[in-house]
Amino acid sequence: MFFLSKLFKPQNTHPKSVNNWLDEYIKILAERNLKPKTIEIKTYLLKVIRQQIGAKPISQITPPDIAKIIKIYTDQDKAPSAKCMYHLLKDIFREAYAQGWNDRNPAEPIKCPKVTVKRSRMTFVEFKKILNEAEKTGNKIMHDAMTLALVTGQRRSDIVEMKKSNIKRNYLLIDQYKTGAKIALPIKLECKKISTSLRDIIESTDNDYLICLNNEKIKLDDITRQFSRLRDRVYSRNYWNGTPTTFHEIRSLSERLYREQRIDTMTLLGHKSQQMTDKYNDSRGREYKKLRIN
Repeated sequence: MFFLSKLFKPQNTHPKSVNNWLDEYIKILAERNLKPKTIEIKTYLLKVIRQQIGAKPISQITPPDIAKIIKIYTDQDKAPSAKCMYHLLKDIFREAYAQGWNDRNPAEPIKCPKVTVKRSRMTFVEFKKILNEAEKTGNKIMHDAMTLALVTGQRRSDIVEMKKSNIKRNYLLIDQYKTGAKIALPIKLECKKISTSLRDIIESTDNDYLICLNNEKIKLDDITRQFSRLRDRVYSRNYWNGTPTTFHEIRSLSERLYREQRIDTMTLLGHKSQQMTDKYNDSRGREYKKLRIN
């Protein structure tokens, strides 16, 4: 009897939680050699998942649980974030299923949210008016940041890192933060529309950082906030068809202007495909396409 009672004694089968699995899942992510920006985004989304369903048994997660998390972002009109969350949840539970933590993928029946870009593209006229406002109000940092963004076509995260000490043999070396792409821009690169070259910008500052305050690099949030203030001083919110243009839209404007100069904009922007570059070339109906006649 003692043997039988020991044999059939109920085992401690505490169900494994989503948090238990996520502790394992982050080890899987660590082996994928992801870009720093990708890791940053996934880390934030994982925190949200832990908050929403982390304590629940992983075997009891249902499609409605998945849909509810994605809805957090669709309700805030953050379609790109909703799409990122969808793909992350689908991967999390696919890996869990593959390793026997559950018997299905609850994210499988959920459809990927559609991403409709509503942010307004920036025209050159708008760029100039905002740039002039920066000059008029004595905001040299934003004036220089906008100019550098247009001349180089790079993102905020790369602009704030640009230094004279990164110039080798007349090329500014850039390791893009978001993608890890390595780009070498010749300092003779010139945006003819504003008659300014990268060399002009480099020679106009005595500091190592091309954009700085007391030789310290500028915070990304400061660029976003200061640009928004200047933009709103020049244009009312009702002016824009979609959401107001942002500092990032200078990158698209740069691509369109340089393509007119017959510059290799795919290399300039650090893209792996022409298809991605062509998305930046799309003015979203804000500019006329000019017919060129030789």
